Amino acid sequence: MIRKYYLFYSVILLVSLWFVPLGVMAQQDDNCDDQDELVNYSTLSPVQSSITKAKGWAIQNNGKWVSSPNRIPYADEKTNKSNEPSRKLGQDNFISLELRKIMIKDKQYNVLIKKYHDGVYEFPVLHENWEAFNSLDYYVFKSELLSKILPQDIPFNNKYAVNLNAFARGTIKNYDPKREEDMIVADVQSVLSGEEVNDWNLVFAVYPIKNGDNEVVRFKLIKTFRKAYLASYFVAPDNWSKLFDRTFYEVPLYVFKSFIRNSEEYYVPVEEIADSANNLYLSYYNRGVLKYQMGDYPSAIDFFIKSLEVNPETDDFLIFSYLGNARSKMHLYNDAIGDYDKALELKPKSVMDYSDWIKNYYNRGVAKYFMDDLDGACRDWKKALEMGFGPAHDYITKFCGEEYELKE
Repeated sequence: MIRKYYLFYSVILLVSLWFVPLGVMAQQDDNCDDQDELVNYSTLSPVQSSITKAKGWAIQNNGKWVSSPNRIPYADEKTNKSNEPSRKLGQDNFISLELRKIMIKDKQYNVLIKKYHDGVYEFPVLHENWEAFNSLDYYVFKSELLSKILPQDIPFNNKYAVNLNAFARGTIKNYDPKREEDMIVADVQSVLSGEEVNDWNLVFAVYPIKNGDNEVVRFKLIKTFRKAYLASYFVAPDNWSKLFDRTFYEVPLYVFKSFIRNSEEYYVPVEEIADSANNLYLSYYNRGVLKYQMGDYPSAIDFFIKSLEVNPETDDFLIFSYLGNARSKMHLYNDAIGDYDKALELKPKSVMDYSDWIKNYYNRGVAKYFMDDLDGACRDWKKALEMGFGPAHDYITKFCGEEYELKE
């Protein structure tokens, strides 16, 4: 039993473009039964991508530039040696920038979350009794705008800005990490219902630079009111040259590219349900993927089943992989094993899909483990390892005997 709980908590989530293997199971609370877990899913996705390190730059009063990790220095950074805690925050700072996903009326939106160091004086006038804490800002915008923040054909050595036209925006002071998700979702629902009006917006300014082999991206987040004329000022090409005159953050291109592209991979093109069987199959299938991404596993299962009813002869192993994962998340392990069996029967036609196909052995092994079939689980993990899925090695080492380990 102890080993089973260890596996339950320790399996890692591995992500690829289309296939999210079963790794992380819904965590159990000793005071909750399985039925509590079945209805406890989120409307805000896990973190899709993040930036945790950047160099903040600011021009000084003497015309020179200075930098600081994850922080925009003050313009008098070199001359003002004050040790006040508030100054240590800089003009701006961040702990992480995160991209997550939320569905609003069946439309795909992203949530940009900026977490940062913050604080307040108990006596502001006297600057006494500083209380330090962390806060976050969030901005909700349409997912298709990601492609404007970093186009596929990157416009090197050109400055530009994107109006995110934020659907919702908020600040959570001294946030509780266990409640941040619920608070963001509640705020979005308040805007959606008309209980609150969002008056704020965000402009994302970007400056990709290529100098020989050196490729970096400068960026800054510009808060503004949700008035068309204000946003238009920043996104007007005539003003782009001024955007980075005084402050900006800078990261290597590969960091910024991963930040945007990794989140873009979760965007699923969903067309209106059409009459043709193929369009109907893809429409249900893509809706199932969206529901899976958001953690709504019962709805995901329903859409995948509808898709298979339209095209029961499909040769796409991924739909059975997704279906198996969704059922495993619901603790329907026996049904999930049947789905993984079917996925493994449908070998991929493209070598590009081979690595995802192999993961079905690993995921089927996890399902078998929770069906108390340790021998079957170990055989599947060994097969996955033999075929190149390295993470299976950890579970063979922890839960299986030496006979399942690969010989040198």
